[in-house]
Amino acid sequence: MAEDACFELSIGQQALWFLHELAPDSGAYNVAAAMNLHCPVDVPALATAVRRVAAGNSVLNCVFRAVAGEVRRYRGGTETVLELHDVSADDAGARDVARRLAQRPFRLDREPPVRFTLMRRGGAPDVLLMAAHHIATDNASQVLVMREVLDQYAAVVAGVHRDVADTGADFDRFVRREREFLGSARAAKARAYWRDELGRAGGRGLPTDRPRPDVYRFEGAEIDVELPSETIAGASPFAYLFAVFQLLLFGFSGRADIVIGYPVSVRPDRRYRGAVGNFVNTLPLCARLEPGDSFGTLLARTREKLWRGGLYRDYPFALMPRLVDADRDSSRAGLVSVMFVMGFDDPTDPFYEIWEPGRRVEYAGMTVSHFDMPQQLGQFDMTLQVLRHGAASRAKLKYNTSLFTAETVRELAGEYVSLLRSVGTAQVGR
Repeated sequence: MAEDACFELSIGQQALWFLHELAPDSGAYNVAAAMNLHCPVDVPALATAVRRVAAGNSVLNCVFRAVAGEVRRYRGGTETVLELHDVSADDAGARDVARRLAQRPFRLDREPPVRFTLMRRGGAPDVLLMAAHHIATDNASQVLVMREVLDQYAAVVAGVHRDVADTGADFDRFVRREREFLGSARAAKARAYWRDELGRAGGRGLPTDRPRPDVYRFEGAEIDVELPSETIAGASPFAYLFAVFQLLLFGFSGRADIVIGYPVSVRPDRRYRGAVGNFVNTLPLCARLEPGDSFGTLLARTREKLWRGGLYRDYPFALMPRLVDADRDSSRAGLVSVMFVMGFDDPTDPFYEIWEPGRRVEYAGMTVSHFDMPQQLGQFDMTLQVLRHGAASRAKLKYNTSLFTAETVRELAGEYVSLLRSVGTAQVGR
């Protein structure tokens, strides 16, 4: 390949490559998006749309290779095609197939980091599934790519030419900005902050049902959690739900301190809003429950830590273990074992309405809706993922099946809902 087709990786991408090399047969770091197509599908037209979108985006049309100890992204590679799978019209059966397709490992050194599949159900809407390795995309990127595929499909069907903008090119500018940041005074302040914060952290991890394997196993499952809507109203649901999650873990672990990770977007500004790539960083929140703390005190402390962490959000999580001389422990997922994740809709973008459960949306001449499926299982010991759609919320409690039983996690899910109710009642009564 030409020398100018070689690109540097971000620090986060380098960490994901390392994890991929540790467990090349794992799909834990695959991300997926899927939607029902409530209309007859022109398969050749959809295949053309997929091929054009993937070929025209430098972050998707690439392979990753290590040469002389340095990992680089190389433009070009095997063409992305639309795979076809006939599956059961039964929702449970279709979700199981979608999960298996999405978790199929990527061979990043010889195939593109994205796949598209049309699941043909016969008697039920066909499902368009996009699976990608996290090294190339984040959740916002998944939405951007799926929208471009639908736009291209509509254009192909109509016989109209539509250019494909290389929104992946913006990611290379982001990588250069990251390099500049790491040599700046701002990065020095961020290093000092995270070194001090992590230096105060106490014990790691949660008590487990099963002995922790010597080598971490990226395997997992999830349990749906019905959130009581009346208890999460307000201007700051992220901090509120995060604080209640801390209460849950304090009680479960019997510890007064625990480190919980949470993802943040590091897109530099609005110019990167339409860019495709991995623009996500993980930040650690070193949670602590002091004797005599009320929930209000814990919530205020959580808001303060989230605010301060946000000031230094650009410092790559992959570099943080070096700040506290944390040796790599093969039995653990990394510096944090527990995650809190909260996804938000973009109220200014009608396309996001597609991801609201049960809602059908007219887009590009088609009727589409969200197809819900399990994904990103086994990355951590435990993850609480909250999904917000307008005023409605739902949640999933993901867990590593080599460490916890389903019974334990169901109990924790029930306890979390109970805590939400009791804390909400106490807050209202104040």
